[in-house]
Amino acid sequence: MKRICLLLLLSLCCLPLSAQTAGKTAQQLEGAARDRAIAAILQANDLRTTLQFRFVMTRHSALLTEDVVSRGRAAYAYPDKVRWEVEKPRPSLFVMNGINPGDRRQQSLMRHVAKLGEKGLINETDFNVTVYASPEVWQVDLIPLRRDLSQLFTRITLLTDVGTGALRSIVLSEQGGDTTQLELSSVVRGETLDPGLFQKP
Repeated sequence: MKRICLLLLLSLCCLPLSAQTAGKTAQQLEGAARDRAIAAILQANDLRTTLQFRFVMTRHSALLTEDVVSRGRAAYAYPDKVRWEVEKPRPSLFVMNGINPGDRRQQSLMRHVAKLGEKGLINETDFNVTVYASPEVWQVDLIPLRRDLSQLFTRITLLTDVGTGALRSIVLSEQGGDTTQLELSSVVRGETLDPGLFQKP
């Protein structure tokens, strides 16, 4: 769970959506239209800020008889403060307040967050990027080019609002066929957060 919540925070930003794709009517964007969509998404989803939001995380696995659905709330302050609180079905809390110098995995993940802050949510150095458009949704499929990312995911799908570029949903397709979808709501960006949110229990 700790790994999944941190990986999802690597990909983060805004609003809810239940569909996992832009739909059959979606058309692949090319040239200037693709560039405009990517620019709008990058502008709307700058990670160099604070976020508070509620989430619904749905995990699908062939090993399970039904999907596992978790609900809760989270807070994030760039670059290294995270609070991930699952309220249902089983309460749990993960808090990170700065990077633990002895935790190499945490250091590696936070380097990725810093890279996302610099390069943006979509970068064509680490991913093969395909953008689709439907009347309401831009769908961005990110196929990992880097070995470390491709060992985790076959694809990361971002669904964003066509009007604002704001991220609505993230779908992580893992090696082995499992998927995790994160939908966010009640998002507040850029406000000063109470330091107590990041105090470890």
